[in-house]
Amino acid sequence: MHRPELDSGLFRELLDAAPDPTVIVDADGTIVLVNRQVERVLGHRREELVGQPVEVLVPMRFRARHPQRREDFLRHPSARPMSSSLQLCAVHRDGREVPVEISLSPLETASGLLVSAALRDITERRRMEAEADRMRDELIATVSHELRTPLTSVIGCSELLADLPEEEVGARARRLVEVIRRNAARELRLVDDLLTVAFLDGERLRVQCAPTDLAAVAGHVASDQAPAARAAGVELLLEAAQLPAVSGDHDRLVQVLENLLTNAVKFTPAGGRVTVRVCERGGDPVLEVSDTGVGVEPEEVPRLFERLYRTPGAVAAQAPGAGLGLSIVQKLVAAHDGTVTVESERGRGTTVRVRLRYAGPDASPAGPA
Repeated sequence: MHRPELDSGLFRELLDAAPDPTVIVDADGTIVLVNRQVERVLGHRREELVGQPVEVLVPMRFRARHPQRREDFLRHPSARPMSSSLQLCAVHRDGREVPVEISLSPLETASGLLVSAALRDITERRRMEAEADRMRDELIATVSHELRTPLTSVIGCSELLADLPEEEVGARARRLVEVIRRNAARELRLVDDLLTVAFLDGERLRVQCAPTDLAAVAGHVASDQAPAARAAGVELLLEAAQLPAVSGDHDRLVQVLENLLTNAVKFTPAGGRVTVRVCERGGDPVLEVSDTGVGVEPEEVPRLFERLYRTPGAVAAQAPGAGLGLSIVQKLVAAHDGTVTVESERGRGTTVRVRLRYAGPDASPAGPA
């Protein structure tokens, strides 16, 4: 069967029929052929590009590294599909950058190895994504204001009522006020978790790491959570060694520990114990939360970090919660370049271990700004 040559009319017609701009380059990185879509999308005329190095289509800030990337591809040539995860651009004739996805395919010819690069213009997709992100941010801001503000007000008013003398607030009313405060606080935590998940999904959550005193963080959170533990009949202990400063975002580490303590107290029956521990293991700073609670079966442990996952025991006991806490903890710890692991035994309790990293050698411990 006759095989068409590169410069045959049939090959050119097939190339022009392709829906995406396509550039064919030889092993030296010289453009040998382009299709009509290149003219339409990038504005370059064919005669201007043929014979030019392919780098004329690469943004200036990437040109110095591009020859090395070409050589890497030629050493192991293989078809590489388009990927939306890479932020790539091609240079238009007027100098502006056009966002594109690029797929590469090696072509074996009698004249040697050629590379076909198909470029897909994703300008409109990027515009739609930016608009979706803007609308999402507006929605998150609205939800944050419309839900957090009244809940914070309810909690504040309930605390003021609880501080009134006995002659102004009877015993029954005081109990009801505590129910209001407790449930409003739980809903506020849920709102905070949902907002965190929204930012995690959008990959817009950033941690601002600074030298942080992990023992101080543990002490503050344990103190804040002590009333809830007492109300549940659970003993809350703190064992915090004074370690060098860790590299961490104070507010996010507080969020991590609050989630872990809330879980531990919730699943520890009255008379049990929850221990917050700051220590060093294997040369790394570690934050641990251990409880003597209900624990989970071994096969359930790997699923504990799945979003919305609730153990059969939690569902059967109708324990409050949306199954977001541990998934958020894992994401926040990963953002600190740390790891989180769980050890648990049914009926004997659970230990969650967060391994972080120390700040630089010259850093000094620092609390919240």
